Amino acid sequence: MSSAFLAAAYSLGTSLCTASFSLIVRRGQQHGSAFTGVVIGLIVSVPVLLAICAVAWDPRTWDTAGVLWFALGGFTGPSLGRIFMYRGIHHLGVARAMPMMATGPLFTGALAVMFMGERPGPLVWAATFLITAGCAAISYKKKEDKSWNRRHLWMPLVSLIGFALSNIFRKMGLMSAPSPLLGITVTSVVGLVFLTILARFLSPAQRPSFDSGKAWAFYGVCGLVNTLSFFLHFFALLYGDLTIVTPLSSTSPLFALLFSWILLRDVERVTGWIVSGTVLIVLGVGLIAWSV
Repeated sequence: MSSAFLAAAYSLGTSLCTASFSLIVRRGQQHGSAFTGVVIGLIVSVPVLLAICAVAWDPRTWDTAGVLWFALGGFTGPSLGRIFMYRGIHHLGVARAMPMMATGPLFTGALAVMFMGERPGPLVWAATFLITAGCAAISYKKKEDKSWNRRHLWMPLVSLIGFALSNIFRKMGLMSAPSPLLGITVTSVVGLVFLTILARFLSPAQRPSFDSGKAWAFYGVCGLVNTLSFFLHFFALLYGDLTIVTPLSSTSPLFALLFSWILLRDVERVTGWIVSGTVLIVLGVGLIAWSV
């Protein structure tokens, strides 16, 4: 199989896993906060990763510069990115938050323009218009709709910035240390350590709570699914360029919209505006993928 095919397959696998754990996050919100969910997910997944890393350790993959890049990815991805992703899902719902998360290629592309000297062509500008229009459609709100509030729309956007930075750091890390296992382990450990330290500076009401068994059940499974998603994403980056991997990995709204319509009818409603916005965003992402 070609590297391009493997990158595409791993990217779509990432997308499917991301859509799946977004539903678990939505179901688990009544049992624990976003901060609680992220920390529990990392507590469950980090020992598994360390055990696998110990068994499959290859000293040839170690590179200090690569590990430092992975560590930077841990500050921005599992911490900043994931917390605000969970909060966005809690406040906006899967069908509304996940399509907004699909605008990730814009943020990654913007960073590529600023730091890597890339210059977007006409197709990218057209994609930008489609994605912006899609976000506008998703954020449309009738006055009588009290199920969500526009003031929470910034949460997925902050999450996107965190994940966009993390994508850059992971790709740089893999260029120095081509080991997805080492990358995801370092990223997850650093993220857990950072959040543990951060929790000490929060008020008691904002700190993670570990008393609920159901929170451990929901967010523990979510952590494992997210770890699988991480693995697939790292392998995708190993085999393909960031400008290919990011758009394909961002097709998760299609799966999320379908799963939400089937499995979350009791907690959220999929409207025509959401469907239209999702289609526009995915078309925009497709244009970006095609342009590269």
